[in-house]
Amino acid sequence: MSGASRQAPRNRTCPNAKCKPGAILLGFKTPDGRIMHLRTAMAVDTAFVAAAREIGPPERRMRFAAYCADQGCQQWENGRCAVIDDLLDATKEDSTPMAEILPHCPIRDTCQWYAQCGASACMACELFVPEKQELAGGRCKVAAPA
Repeated sequence: MSGASRQAPRNRTCPNAKCKPGAILLGFKTPDGRIMHLRTAMAVDTAFVAAAREIGPPERRMRFAAYCADQGCQQWENGRCAVIDDLLDATKEDSTPMAEILPHCPIRDTCQWYAQCGASACMACELFVPEKQELAGGRCKVAAPA
């Protein structure tokens, strides 16, 4: 992994959040299993959560972000977010093709994954499917290539 272990500043955003009031909607899952980010992040409120849950777990169809809890998160290991480390390891292990150009992201300026791993995190981010915790130490699933 790139960079030294750093503690997340209090203003970092986690791109692996649950659908709940106060979260940010980042994007939608496409038919090929990848995430298509919105141009502008959308704040999630109680009405959105209720409507989204009517047709099943929103995390199966959408990606959310929220405040990074760093050391207060079960995914925080050795001063880093283990989710992105595991995701990058998984994409290397199975040679998953990643984006060739930096994809649009409404939270890059505050994203913990980007702060921790740089552009490689962005390239792999669209592959992260949080509702299926099959690869990378039970933390994530990498979308299969189309």
